[in-house]
Amino acid sequence: MAKWVRLWGKKRGTRMSGWWVVGSVSEAAFFGALFISGIVSLTNVVSSQVFWSESTFLPTIGFGFWLLVIAASSFIVIGLTAFILQVSQTLASPEQRSVLVDRAKREHQRRASGDEANNLPNLPSLRALTDSPGVKLAYRLAIQRGETTPLLLSSLFSVAWNAMLAVLAVIAVENHLRGHPDWFLTVLLVPFGIVSFFSTRWFFRTFRRQSGIGPTAVEISALPLLPNQSYRLYVCQYGRATFAWYRITLVCFEESTYQQGTDIRTERVPTMRIPICDSNCEEKSLVADPENPLEMDCQFRLPSDMMHSFQGRHNAIVWKIVVEGEVKKWPSFCRSFPVVVFPPDVV
Repeated sequence: MAKWVRLWGKKRGTRMSGWWVVGSVSEAAFFGALFISGIVSLTNVVSSQVFWSESTFLPTIGFGFWLLVIAASSFIVIGLTAFILQVSQTLASPEQRSVLVDRAKREHQRRASGDEANNLPNLPSLRALTDSPGVKLAYRLAIQRGETTPLLLSSLFSVAWNAMLAVLAVIAVENHLRGHPDWFLTVLLVPFGIVSFFSTRWFFRTFRRQSGIGPTAVEISALPLLPNQSYRLYVCQYGRATFAWYRITLVCFEESTYQQGTDIRTERVPTMRIPICDSNCEEKSLVADPENPLEMDCQFRLPSDMMHSFQGRHNAIVWKIVVEGEVKKWPSFCRSFPVVVFPPDVV
């Protein structure tokens, strides 16, 4: 049997054999269906007592009624909680999930010892970059916020819209069963169902893309970065994918924030690129597997005439580690990890 249709897997050390995308998508679909069934059941039970209290189909308010309410509510809580956890686990690598266990303790210790003295004007703080230790190198870089926004938005919108559709569908069906059909509500279910179909398909496409390519873990040997110094960079690409090319670059962005009418706009322009690693499938095999992720250990040196990081009120110089790749049978992707470059005379 092909690996992508394997119905079960075998644990090998800390990893599982088989394609975990199928299991992730199936698990998310199961808990989403459990959440929708809980919404439908709770709506059916409550509306039958509020609007059709003389009905004999469901038990009157008493032990049986509250038992059904508790069971339906548990379906909603379990389904929604597990659905959100499954989505959040897709966005993080196994090492990132293990680091979350110690993050609260490190934050408490840092607050107890006091904040670091940073008397350097207009230089970004290192607190957000050095609070996560790496597995192989000193620090693990956090992915830039907003990279996973489509998956979060699609999951929230799909869950909320399908829950609303389930409530309206239950009310419409009960009206028909009672002999007092609400045709306006029944016709309204058709466009609502179309939106539900496309929103659900949007979520599963985004979830499949995120699961297939997998998370990217980036670790660096030292922070802050200094001009004319050498550093090591370790990149681990998870998921199951074959890359046509895979590129790692240190990019400098110049940002300008200004007000246009009543809107606040930010313009971002790349001004400098420092190549770190550039590989393609002709040079070597670029394959990520659930049991053997794609790993790259790079050595790079910064030029002496590079601009340091700067944070002003309306302008900023931002440096990022940009990981790009083109995946066969998947859309290309680009992920950025902020870093800080200090002037050589301040450290």
